[in-house]
Amino acid sequence: MVRGPAWIRKLQTLSLLYIAVFLTRIGFGTIIVVFPVYVLAGSALTGIITALYPAVEGLSALPVGAYVDRKGRRRAFVLGMVLISIFTFAIGLTPNLLSVSGAHALSGLAAALVTVSSLTMITDLTVEKNRGAGMGAFDLANLGGYGVGIAIGAAFLTIFKTNLGYSFLVVAGILGAATGFVYFSLKEPPHSVQQRKSLREMYDNLTGEVAAIFPIWFSLTVVVGFYLFLPKIAKNINPAADFSQSAWLILLGLAVLGGGALLFGRISDKIGRTRTMAIGAVGEIGFLLLLPDLFPKLIAIAPGTSWVESYNQIGPIIIVGGLFFFLGAAIIPSILAYIGDKAAQDFRGSAMGLYSLMLSAGIALGTVLAGITDELAGVQGVFYSAVIIFSGLSLTSAFLLHREKRLASTGDVEKTQNKPI
Repeated sequence: MVRGPAWIRKLQTLSLLYIAVFLTRIGFGTIIVVFPVYVLAGSALTGIITALYPAVEGLSALPVGAYVDRKGRRRAFVLGMVLISIFTFAIGLTPNLLSVSGAHALSGLAAALVTVSSLTMITDLTVEKNRGAGMGAFDLANLGGYGVGIAIGAAFLTIFKTNLGYSFLVVAGILGAATGFVYFSLKEPPHSVQQRKSLREMYDNLTGEVAAIFPIWFSLTVVVGFYLFLPKIAKNINPAADFSQSAWLILLGLAVLGGGALLFGRISDKIGRTRTMAIGAVGEIGFLLLLPDLFPKLIAIAPGTSWVESYNQIGPIIIVGGLFFFLGAAIIPSILAYIGDKAAQDFRGSAMGLYSLMLSAGIALGTVLAGITDELAGVQGVFYSAVIIFSGLSLTSAFLLHREKRLASTGDVEKTQNKPI
């Protein structure tokens, strides 16, 4: 048992949680790279099998949120780690499509357990004045782990090219070690225990302020789905595009997002969540508006082009785009901190479960819409439609938040007027 002041115990628990998240995301990032190559199927079937993971994660998010509220955060986190280790190991044993599909699908349930419980624990271990920084640090650990995992996955494609199944066995070992680390070091944070209720009763108790923020969050996840379609768009623009040349740019982008999340999470503690969200929304819209011009130029750069020549071709626009991209990092930590601030203490797991559901659904919808739009209007249509979706739903959240604030102030006035003298 860790002894000392309560804030030191909370800080130690948070640090252990961030390390566990980082290690877990290394495994997830590696799988993202290796899995599509490992599956012995055509492109269409591979896409369907790959989609099973986020589909199951989304479908299981709500009951997982309820489970976290009823049974505890640590139990759900450890269970998710154990399951993801087992399923990853199972994938590496055989390339049989049925076995791989089942294990990959069930990994989505494990991912929901890990994501929902970790976010709920961070909410429990922080207070409103430092929750933004806590969520920003989570995002940094999250993205940092993915970045390292993607680099490892790219290396595994060469190291284990004769049998990619070994990649999953190694990753399972990493995840298993992280599971042992969590089991022996992570303690259950203090929190109120939810009495048994139906899912409908639990989600009916979510506040209007929490519900008001979901349109902008959903629109952001749709945009992420658009981003995930970028490799296909790149191939349409330039069939000879070499994505290995862009690995450094992906890692740099993740580093920018992670650093920005940590900074803007702390800023949201100082100036407020909605103001920080507004900064992020401006950055996201600006970046999306630049992408139709920036992306084709980026793809057109031939492998081996010198840094000087690359800068001469895209330097000014990529600097402006990078600034907007950095500002866009303000959205995620401020939204997560806002949900943590406003969700009733007994329903924090349920609120984070709903967050996870919308994450999976938005990414899936965004990928489908990007494909349709690319067929109809090309790269410009893809990103301009993303701007319309994001702007429209962001304004919807702004309207709902304004309405909630007005209702709250009206309620305060009525309480004052009805107060006995």
